[in-house]
Amino acid sequence: MCTDQPANRSPARTLELLWDTVTPPSRGPKPSLSVAKIVQTAVEIADAEGLTAVSMRRVADELGFTPMSLYRYVPSKDDLLELMQDAAAALPPGVTLADMPGGWREGTRWWARQTLAMFRHHPWFLDIPLSRPPMGPNHVRWMESFLGAYADTGLSHGEMMGVLQLVSTYTLSAGRIELNLTQASSQTGVAPDEWDPIYGQLLAKVIDPAELPMLARTLRSGVFDTEGTDPADDVEFGLEIILDGVEALIRRRQDD
Repeated sequence: MCTDQPANRSPARTLELLWDTVTPPSRGPKPSLSVAKIVQTAVEIADAEGLTAVSMRRVADELGFTPMSLYRYVPSKDDLLELMQDAAAALPPGVTLADMPGGWREGTRWWARQTLAMFRHHPWFLDIPLSRPPMGPNHVRWMESFLGAYADTGLSHGEMMGVLQLVSTYTLSAGRIELNLTQASSQTGVAPDEWDPIYGQLLAKVIDPAELPMLARTLRSGVFDTEGTDPADDVEFGLEIILDGVEALIRRRQDD
């Protein structure tokens, strides 16, 4: 019986799948299936219907094969999800890593914005739990481009990786929050940037200034009285705060 439950996954085997280093048989007819076809079909299903619609059986049905046929190419659904994530990380047509601006700050801004754009184009990406560091070619090229922006900053390789992890974590978090707010908006009919006045009015009913003086002062300042800014502006604000911290670190290292 076919199942989507993973067997013991081999990182080495997954690496071969991601980098397409499995040697095809030299004899016999050319296979009508391929890892690339399977992954492309799975991504198309996820883009149209969400990650819950993706199963080995569903992908097999779309391709006109049995689920067992797919397992000859992709050992488990977990492997398929990892392949899908790396496929989604490919840059859109007309954009290349060579378009990344020079300078670590502008380069990081571009990197973060492209990452967030990818999450918006493939929101299901954020539904896949992280189980290990990314190993696929698209992810690795993103890592290379990020690290290259910091080559002349004076940071150690460990510090560069730390900054990469920080910015990656921030974009993942921002992407998930944006996705959650968008999903909630479709259910409530209230756009994310319309919540501020509603939120302020609700809090004002229960906030005791004696117990929560700073929050009470914040409410009185009127910060929640009007509709908020575009959530994307909040993401940019947070990114700039991170970059200010990175700049301070770079200055310290250059002064050493």
